[in-house]
Amino acid sequence: MKNFLSIVWYRVLPPAYGGQKGIADFNDHLGRSVPLTCLCSRNNNADTALSYKLLNVLPVSRSQSWNPFVRNQILSFIKKRSFSHIIIEHPYHAWLGKYRKKIGFRFIVHAHNIEHLRMKARGKLWWRWIRRTEQFAFSSADHILFKTEADKAVAISVFNIDPAKCLIVPYGIKETGQPVINTAAKEQLKKKYNISADEKVLLFAGTLDYEPNAKAVEMILHHIVPSLQKKKFQFRLLICGALHKEKAAELNAIPGVTATGFVASIQHHFQLADVFINPVTKGSGIQTKNIEAIANGCTVVSTSFAAIGLPGYLLEKKLFISHGDDWEQFTGNIIKAASLQNDVPEQFYQDYNWQNIIDRLLSEIG
Repeated sequence: MKNFLSIVWYRVLPPAYGGQKGIADFNDHLGRSVPLTCLCSRNNNADTALSYKLLNVLPVSRSQSWNPFVRNQILSFIKKRSFSHIIIEHPYHAWLGKYRKKIGFRFIVHAHNIEHLRMKARGKLWWRWIRRTEQFAFSSADHILFKTEADKAVAISVFNIDPAKCLIVPYGIKETGQPVINTAAKEQLKKKYNISADEKVLLFAGTLDYEPNAKAVEMILHHIVPSLQKKKFQFRLLICGALHKEKAAELNAIPGVTATGFVASIQHHFQLADVFINPVTKGSGIQTKNIEAIANGCTVVSTSFAAIGLPGYLLEKKLFISHGDDWEQFTGNIIKAASLQNDVPEQFYQDYNWQNIIDRLLSEIG
């Protein structure tokens, strides 16, 4: 009988950004299909009913993964129950891999990116230790879940792992088909932001103090907005996300730009927007904001970097890509995308619906 354990070392409940939401939704839909327990840090607290059992008893620290007392706590918990599958989020609890045969469980690593490369790019001195941890996690795993084919290919090359145990589990969506547009909510937002009928609504959203997103905002202000103004394109750009008052005031002083601050329902903003722009040029993992935007019917204009992992059938329909830092091409794509009203390909909802993703995963891992 299948009985799953998920080990999450940091806070994902309630989810505040894409990575947290990805784990929260993954576990929620997995728990609808199989018995699931989530063993996680104490700062996880559900604000809605869960499909699985939550045990928020681990320390609030990355060091829990090498703390011998915490390891003994986790092992003792596992030995008292008959888990058929154990999933670790990120590679930090890789040490569990050496117990998979002795205790008798299938060991699954949910890799959200190539972690040591992410740390190396950020100049973190411990990236070599993380590389060794990833190496052990991947080599001892029965299955490794990657977000993109690109990450999978890098891992196979760098760590010399068996491609047969590498699976793709993308960031998912709850939608099963074309979104139902909330017209009343759209009109309310137009009034709130004083958007005129001749303005195309552009949207950028994210955790704005995250360095790649902060850099993207600078690209928007220094390159994209001036280029659109030069082309006499009528637009209103909404930048959604928490900001310091000084930065918000700076953005709101720019003609055509509105810094909204944190918004309770990004879904309504996606449905308001004619185009979602994503000028992110560095970072790691899949750009979850692109997937959410498309799921809500929004057309995405993205850099090639930020579009990694998205399927080709979206191109020139719901996804327009510029290369590198070619901001003239980027703004040209915005103007082109804003003139179109294409439906989202139905295949997108088949590929990215969470329950479909979980069903495919369970059929592959046995």
